[in-house]
Amino acid sequence: MGNQVVVVTGGARGIGYGIAECFAEKGASLVLADVNGERAQESAERLGALGAAGAIGLECDVSNRAQVAAMVEEACREFGRIDVLVNNAGICPFVDVMDLDPEVFAKTIDVNLMGAYHCTHLVAQKMIAQGEGGRIVFITSLAENVTGPAQVDYGASKGGMRMLMVGFATRLGRHGITCNAIAPGMILTDMTRSHWEQPGPAEEIKHRVPMGRIGVPRDIGHAAVFLASNEAEYVNGITLRVDGGHQAVCA
Repeated sequence: MGNQVVVVTGGARGIGYGIAECFAEKGASLVLADVNGERAQESAERLGALGAAGAIGLECDVSNRAQVAAMVEEACREFGRIDVLVNNAGICPFVDVMDLDPEVFAKTIDVNLMGAYHCTHLVAQKMIAQGEGGRIVFITSLAENVTGPAQVDYGASKGGMRMLMVGFATRLGRHGITCNAIAPGMILTDMTRSHWEQPGPAEEIKHRVPMGRIGVPRDIGHAAVFLASNEAEYVNGITLRVDGGHQAVCA
């Protein structure tokens, strides 16, 4: 684990950065690929204090295949290889489906689904050439199975990501490369804090989540570290829900 080179897309903040923190504490080398390159580099600079063997931040729009290819090449130049890919980058516009412009729908698919495809396809080529296996983790959502009127585009993209993961798992397993997904429940991030810390939503958590609290990015990070570990070498093609039991509750 300590010598792994890990690429985290959307790694500059939120769930992506929480994942990066957990890998850093295991001594991994990190590549934070984010559409905001400056913020990615700032975040990467903080990981050394947590134990990362090395860390860089790279600007990368995952929906742009040329940018993904450049990011992958730079990661390999910097660290010599890629052992783990975490497909975390994503967007969720939260627009009612009857008001949703086709362009917005297409953008969500391009970033969330096509972005994961570009990254997985290009990184898997490197992993196969390295000949030492690898780990690919897709950050999906409970929305891969359930959704609502303001998340139709998001749910479609995350359901697609789940099947993308399963499909790659069937192809890459012969190379010792596992593909799995993590489906986060409600997670407290900078983007969601203003909502979930209001009295009403905060009280709602107590009734909807058996654990009685909202999740934090590191909850997802610990799961990602496990799926990237040697202990998970025979875990392939699954979705691990990390939701505090939220989806186990009958409303």
